[in-house]
Amino acid sequence: MRKPGSVLKEMFENLGTRPVTILYPKEKVPIPEAFRGKIAIRDEKCIGCSKCAIVCPTQCITMVANEREVEVKGKTIVRKKKPEVELYMCIRCGLCEEYCPTDPKAIYLTNAFSGAGPDKEVVVK
Repeated sequence: MRKPGSVLKEMFENLGTRPVTILYPKEKVPIPEAFRGKIAIRDEKCIGCSKCAIVCPTQCITMVANEREVEVKGKTIVRKKKPEVELYMCIRCGLCEEYCPTDPKAIYLTNAFSGAGPDKEVVVK
């Protein structure tokens, strides 16, 4: 058990020192190279194959109707669906990005923080 005066002694010793933690948001936190952040979709690259929705373990990706022409390897195809992601259900596992057949990837994880909010119905289109 500590002596009653030891806590006060430690408090006064630490008054003159700098904080050990990063003063976020004043100072930016260094982001590791392999950080999996907010999910993003390149709509112009998506071919509507649904692979991302099939492999998603949380089932946060749904395919919604969106018919438009897309060029793939020099050929034009008609895409019938596109993905929508419920942002706060996503666990950022990266499987959707891994299984996406397009190059560059139509669905991918950025290095931006996804944040938090009161609206749990936020969707990435």
